[in-house]
Amino acid sequence: MLALPRRTPLPGWVACVPQGTQALLACVERGGSKPPRVHWVDRCEWADDGGGLHSLRRRRSLQRHRNVAVLPRTAYRLVPLDAPELPREEWRQAVRWQLKDLVDFPVETASIDVLEIPGDPARRRTPQMLAVAAPHDALRPLVQAGHAAGAPWQALDIAETALRNISALVETEGRAQALLHVGEHETLLVITAAGELLLTRQLDTTLALLTAGSAAERMEAFDHAGLELQRTLDGFDRLFSHLGLARLLVAPGSGLDDFCAHVRELSFVPVQALDLSSALDLSAVPELADPARLSAHLGAIGAALRDG
Repeated sequence: MLALPRRTPLPGWVACVPQGTQALLACVERGGSKPPRVHWVDRCEWADDGGGLHSLRRRRSLQRHRNVAVLPRTAYRLVPLDAPELPREEWRQAVRWQLKDLVDFPVETASIDVLEIPGDPARRRTPQMLAVAAPHDALRPLVQAGHAAGAPWQALDIAETALRNISALVETEGRAQALLHVGEHETLLVITAAGELLLTRQLDTTLALLTAGSAAERMEAFDHAGLELQRTLDGFDRLFSHLGLARLLVAPGSGLDDFCAHVRELSFVPVQALDLSSALDLSAVPELADPARLSAHLGAIGAALRDG
């Protein structure tokens, strides 16, 4: 029989970040010596039946891309642990039993992955890691939505590693770097070095709390978030004194100037706005010149920054 020619896959990865009743997407092509190129960003209605995603599939040819979905916050747990005294390739299986009493779901029916945290080579201490655990019941709706839309996921990701990918683009060589993303639904801090995730923390604040309300309400939110940040950065400095923090970057967001000024007064490291203009090719998406649009799609762009 004659073989039908296969269509050439389109370049880049498409990442999908479900957020409540909608999903945010980005297509990014990475490779070569040039900055990664963002081909497009988009959004669609989100439901478990994949209806909105199916409509977007036709418009964006999702079936011809490699697709990755970012797990909703409630679908997984990220737990820092001591690494087992076993070869690296055996960590994933061994950590399943370490997690048994640390999560509120059966580890026997969960997907597990681990991220090694690089330590100080001059000090002998137990290797550290971050364990990611996601119960299959929480993953199933996301996986089914991709299949129902005719655009199945080739990978699943989490918000922390997506933001790590953004931070890695603009690191200072030999130093650690903190990146804060204040979003509509959550605020996430990651600290990276040499492209690796060292520490992460979810802060108890949102964009609305930091930018809306009365001056007194905003100042209360500033103080609360600033204290959380300060404690986290101080703790990191004690644990990773061999690296040292080069700076704290704050991802673009509408109305965050006053908050950044407040944090600048508290922080022992320089506080700067994240500038991606030289690290990413955004020429195809002029709408991302709007800080609010860039902030909304930052997680999707980060998740799409995959090699290959």
